Amino acid sequence: MRDFNPEQELWKIRREFGEHGGVSPSISRSSTFTVMDPAIMPDIFKGLRGPEKGGYFLYSRHFNPTVEILNRELAAMEGTEAAICTASGMAAISCALLQICGKGDHIVSSDIIYGGTHALLEYLLPEMGIHTTFVDISDIGAVEEAITPDTKIIYTESIGNPTLKVSDIPSLAAVSKSKRLKLVVDNTFSPMIISPAVLGADVVIHSLTKYINGASDVLAGVICAEKSFIH
Repeated sequence: MRDFNPEQELWKIRREFGEHGGVSPSISRSSTFTVMDPAIMPDIFKGLRGPEKGGYFLYSRHFNPTVEILNRELAAMEGTEAAICTASGMAAISCALLQICGKGDHIVSSDIIYGGTHALLEYLLPEMGIHTTFVDISDIGAVEEAITPDTKIIYTESIGNPTLKVSDIPSLAAVSKSKRLKLVVDNTFSPMIISPAVLGADVVIHSLTKYINGASDVLAGVICAEKSFIH
């Protein structure tokens, strides 16, 4: 476990100014971006060029200048290599889980989680052949007993929504690594307070609608992880 201070990491990253020198970054609302040289487009589609590789943008579902700044800030805050924002917290959770799991796979999850996540795990993912066992996440023995040969993920919230049950992330990380599983942690309730990736989590998720936004006027989510996972 490394020394980590989210405030210091946010201070270290590159600052962005507005298009005309504004102290706040410009907001880019465009869905599509111009590529002046058509010969470059195949490289963009192949991932050989992009925001970090030449400053190229093409379509906002992939890359957007404003969202890229937010991605970079959130990755710094969580101490991960990269981050990608999504349209909602549930989109972040769904995308992360479906990247790891396919038909026939299994998830061990905390039994105290956000209602939308519980519905996804209990009702929707089984339609895709992905099943979940819900356990008292504070009982590490119960977590280990629930793991099967098909298990791919241990899923929890750093602080449970809405019961505020706190997960022992280092212990869960030790179990996940010993079993070659992915530990996915929803850190919505505790940005800047708990750093799951530093404690051993593989993937960190937020509903940006909650504490990170704080004003009830934004619907968004984020996945923070290694670059290979994000890409």
